[in-house]
Formats: sequence, structure tokens, C-alpha cells
Amino acid sequence: MRDLFVNPDLPGRTHHQDLLRAYLREESITPLPIRRLAAAHPETVDIVFQKLLRRPDFSWNEHGDALLRRRKPWYVEAEQRPGVSVIGDRLSELLRRRPR
Repeated sequence: MRDLFVNPDLPGRTHHQDLLRAYLREESITPLPIRRLAAAHPETVDIVFQKLLRRPDFSWNEHGDALLRRRKPWYVEAEQRPGVSVIGDRLSELLRRRPR
């Protein structure tokens, strides 16, 4: 998908657009990858979504959050928790020592 954001006029972009559609549709994928691509490619994100959605007036800054809320309501409605927690050396040591 990164290639699509780098070059929205990419030859064979249909495959890449289908992948982006799948990311938008799939419940097991959070909005994070899409948000990261949008943030990394602010100069092309509007073009990518204008072509994908066939909406020439689409602006990521104006419509991006609403799009993700509409496509991924389960993510917006749920309390978000980190996928990874970093623990210090002391807590790690205590966890190793605890009886099983």
C-alpha cells in the first residue's frame, strides 16, 4: 500500500486500491496503518482517497476521521489499550521469581 501513497498514479494501482479497501473493511485491522500512511504522505493522501472513493472533494484532513469512524466503528467505540506494555527491570525480576 505504501507504493500507492508514494505514487497515486501507479500502474496497476487497482491491486493496491483493493488492498486499501480490505484494510478499511477488515475488522481485525485497526486504523493505525492507514493513519500512519496518511501522516507519512500528506502530499498524496487526498489523491489516493479521492480515486479510491471516487469523491473528488475528499480531503483527509476534513473527512479522514469520519471515514475511519464509519468503516471501523468497533475501534472508535472500544476503549483502546496498548498492544505492548514495557515493564522495568525490577518488575520483570519479581515476575520471574513468583511461584507458579
